[in-house]
Amino acid sequence: MSLFADIVGQELALTILRRSLATGPAHAYLFWGPLGVGKEAAAYEFAAGLCCAVGGCGQCDTCRRVREGIHPDVEVLAPEGAFITVDQIREVNRDVALRPFESRARVYILLDAHSMNKEAANAFLKTLEEPPGHAHFILVTSAAEALLPTILSRCQRVPFSRVGAPVLARHLTACCGLSELEALAFARVAQGSVTYACELAQDAGARAQRERLIGWARRIPTDSPLEMQHMADEIFTSVEGRAEAKLEAVAAAKDRDLEWAANARVKARIEKLYELRGKRERRRAVTAGLDEVMRTFAGWYRDLAVVAAGADEAVLNHDFLLELRNEAFPGSVETYLAAVKAVRGTMERFRYNVDARCALEDMIFSIREALL
Repeated sequence: MSLFADIVGQELALTILRRSLATGPAHAYLFWGPLGVGKEAAAYEFAAGLCCAVGGCGQCDTCRRVREGIHPDVEVLAPEGAFITVDQIREVNRDVALRPFESRARVYILLDAHSMNKEAANAFLKTLEEPPGHAHFILVTSAAEALLPTILSRCQRVPFSRVGAPVLARHLTACCGLSELEALAFARVAQGSVTYACELAQDAGARAQRERLIGWARRIPTDSPLEMQHMADEIFTSVEGRAEAKLEAVAAAKDRDLEWAANARVKARIEKLYELRGKRERRRAVTAGLDEVMRTFAGWYRDLAVVAAGADEAVLNHDFLLELRNEAFPGSVETYLAAVKAVRGTMERFRYNVDARCALEDMIFSIREALL
């Protein structure tokens, strides 16, 4: 399979990356854009191109192992807790001087790069100022504005954007075998997120979670304060449960790779990589789950505003159009938009190290206040 074959609707980003592989790569890249649009997948694909002897054939063992996250010349950093720490960066600074083990480059992928604390960012800047020729850095972020300007200035920017519903629907039809009507419905609900659209198309658990979230959003106007507190507990428990379920796929991939390990040294490396990957995937699954909560709640109250304004054709949750028509009150557009604003305020809070359970409860009560 050729590089970037599974990246959907990111023509500008892929043009930049392919040109870099063809003409000579920079030392540092910033992959920035919303969650769920393919930044991380593109980072692994680009890393394969940097390491591959022929610039990314997509077929060789090097490309395969980089894509699977088990190549020794590709290191992945992700937050330990809330931050990428200075100790993690110092380890990179020591490691970066070493020559590649097997390939022509050493690549460092920093996921959620904006989570570097100030000390870590300053330590990383020293490496960016004078990197060795064989080293390349790929910073992946949904909040580029949180990075130091001096770091941004040393990176080639690669922008990723939300994918339009028609493009996303064609992808779902082609890869998931959906009808055009089903594909367009999921594409509209996903609001530009390829990851979420594919989950809705392929995972019954994702569809069930969406229905639960819409049910909770619909209850807020009538629930008592105690019921709303319980709702926050239920939502957070459901997010954590979905995250644990996703780790089963990581465990299965680990077992497959261990079966093919050539010796004890390779097995030990695979064990270590998957231990780190498991922690990383769980954290990212919780982050994605909370983003799904925000997207679903904001989408529901946005749709109520749209229906109240008489613009039914613009509804995102089209499969709930009858319910929206029954619940939307004409003349209440500003009220529903205030509820959307309350959700988006919580989205901003999640950029920082906040208690997720408390933030969800505050959001629910803020929505209720907006609707009164």
